[in-house]
Amino acid sequence: MTVQMRLSGDPAEIEVMVKVLAVVFQLDGSGRLDTNQGAAGARCYVTARIPNKHDRSEPLTPDQIQ
Repeated sequence: MTVQMRLSGDPAEIEVMVKVLAVVFQLDGSGRLDTNQGAAGARCYVTARIPNKHDRSEPLTPDQIQ
């Protein structure tokens, strides 16, 4: 199962949220924060997948998201 997510808000809070999500989900994406146009804050797009038990034994860190 795979879903695409758009995280929007304060850049520091987005970074924390990505770390929390990476504990449960396998995350893919650029990890790039883009400034919101016409609104405060930033946004980040990630793809989240429920990892198969054979995929990996350790969750990805935000620095490992490609």
